[in-house]
Amino acid sequence: MAHLVCITGGYTGILNASLGLVQQLQQAGHQVTYASPANLRGPVTAQGIAYVQLDRWVIQSQDPSMSRWTKLRTLQARQQRAIDAMGVQQFAQVMRELKPDLLLMDIEMYPHIMTAVVNNLPVALLCPFLSIWKRPQLPPIHTDILPGEGWRGHWFGIEWSWLRYGWTEWRDTQMERWRRMGLDWISVLERYAKQIGYASRFQSGLTQWLVPYPNGLLPILCMNALELDLPHEPHPLMHYVGPMVSHNRQEHNLEPAACEALKQILAHRQATGRSLIYCGCSSLAKADTQFLQQVLAAASNCPQWDWVVGLGGKLNPSALGELPPNLHALSWAPQLAILKEADCAIISSGINSINECIECGVPMLVYSLRCADQNGNAARVAYHGLGIVGDRTQNDAAQISQHIHTLLTETAYQTRVHQMRDRVRRYRQESRAAQVIEAFL
Repeated sequence: MAHLVCITGGYTGILNASLGLVQQLQQAGHQVTYASPANLRGPVTAQGIAYVQLDRWVIQSQDPSMSRWTKLRTLQARQQRAIDAMGVQQFAQVMRELKPDLLLMDIEMYPHIMTAVVNNLPVALLCPFLSIWKRPQLPPIHTDILPGEGWRGHWFGIEWSWLRYGWTEWRDTQMERWRRMGLDWISVLERYAKQIGYASRFQSGLTQWLVPYPNGLLPILCMNALELDLPHEPHPLMHYVGPMVSHNRQEHNLEPAACEALKQILAHRQATGRSLIYCGCSSLAKADTQFLQQVLAAASNCPQWDWVVGLGGKLNPSALGELPPNLHALSWAPQLAILKEADCAIISSGINSINECIECGVPMLVYSLRCADQNGNAARVAYHGLGIVGDRTQNDAAQISQHIHTLLTETAYQTRVHQMRDRVRRYRQESRAAQVIEAFL
């Protein structure tokens, strides 16, 4: 039995996925401690997992108002304040006291990863994204390019997309260096790396999608299924261990009144057999009220269906105005519990929502927010026939209703979702995550 320490930055998506991973590792007989610079004590300890609170970290430090000359003259002091705000001063000592056999670290927690490596602590990275490396015939995951479709899907179109991405990231990096006068995230990380003697170079967007990427050759646990990605030969560092969906997670953000309302909604659905449509908003960005008004209109036009809208904790239901009688809006919705009863889901193409829809056998109507990896995730849903990809700027209530009608009546979508579910469940049945991690020990 090994002692593993799981460390994430606090975003809801990777938190939920990592709790699913911890559950699998505990079932395999390993001892797991969870740690974070965010205050995750409540949701973690609710799962019966030991928890250690790390020092708070600030990713983007802010300068007081001063002239550009003053910023240049005080560059070293400004960067040092930003380094101090990253909260890594005591990190190595805390980890040594825990005596881990392996640290499982959020792939974007760069200062903590660098600190661990310099202090000779064993590290494997947790990746919530699908493919991040440049591979033959694999487009960058922020694009909606599908291999073989149009000129963009030819090898030269895919190569061009990587060249364009690398150039754009380099340009934006230089502009941010100038704008922040050395207090941009990459400049601060580079100074910290030099300060502690961290040797790995920062890779560019020409070789992989996650920029910056100072993680060197550390192994990566991709908390997704290779079968959900586009066909490609995985990078040697990438180990696909399957989607991490914890069925017994505690929804600490759910208010008692909303919990009671949800019980009544699900009981009504079970009693009547009416189709249930779930619409989930991102937990990272404020809900798009203009798009939600179209969803409300679609619900009003389709009284034969019941609807539940989860607003991602970023919006109060009262902001939506008067709701149709067959639609229920919750500031925070227990997504997994609703998906187990839903017939169709409207989601914003976050990878964790896609994984949870697959786990529950629910076809998807996907509306990408066009940020991070969402375009690529949506493209993969379309490629595998798991749902329909809509356009939130173009689709009105009638089109939303039509898409849902298609998903509910054309059984091929549900069949393909169930087939994908059977494939990805094998990762858990085979204890793939535990096998990969045990190979690192």
